[in-house]
Amino acid sequence: MSKSSRIAVVAAAVALAAGPALAHPGHLAGAGFLDGASHPLGGIDHLIAMVTVGVYGATIGGRAVLAVPGAFLSAMLAGGMLALLGVSLPLVEPMIYASTVVLALLCVMPMSRHAGVGVVFAAAFGVFHGYAHGAEMPADAAALGYAAGFLLSTAALHAAGVVLGLAIHRLIGRPEAALE
Repeated sequence: MSKSSRIAVVAAAVALAAGPALAHPGHLAGAGFLDGASHPLGGIDHLIAMVTVGVYGATIGGRAVLAVPGAFLSAMLAGGMLALLGVSLPLVEPMIYASTVVLALLCVMPMSRHAGVGVVFAAAFGVFHGYAHGAEMPADAAALGYAAGFLLSTAALHAAGVVLGLAIHRLIGRPEAALE
């Protein structure tokens, strides 16, 4: 099996592992920061998308290693603020589900290995993930602590994805991805 075929198989497996994007139970009532930090960890859809953002940044390499996750985090914060302000955003759950598939596919598509493409996709999907986080904030949670929690947790998932992406590229013989 060729290297690109192996990458495609891994990306397909990650995309297929994502179930439907649904509300995520189990938040710690009233905890603010802990509620926010646990939210991205409580759903496979968020986990896959956020780790994949880091893998995608590592796949592009260069400045994208930080720019792609940074765009996601910034847009996620904006999406969370939209939800807290009561702004209606359509198709949130379908877009979260789509993010798991699209981001995984972008990791293996050579034409998507441009920092600008990565930033646009990461930001677009980040808004929807952030909106879901904000919409699901417990009523008694402090918004600032909640936002800090989900940003920190998401950044950690992105970092794990970057490490995973760099390791994958070293294993398949593309160590230059991190140096481009």
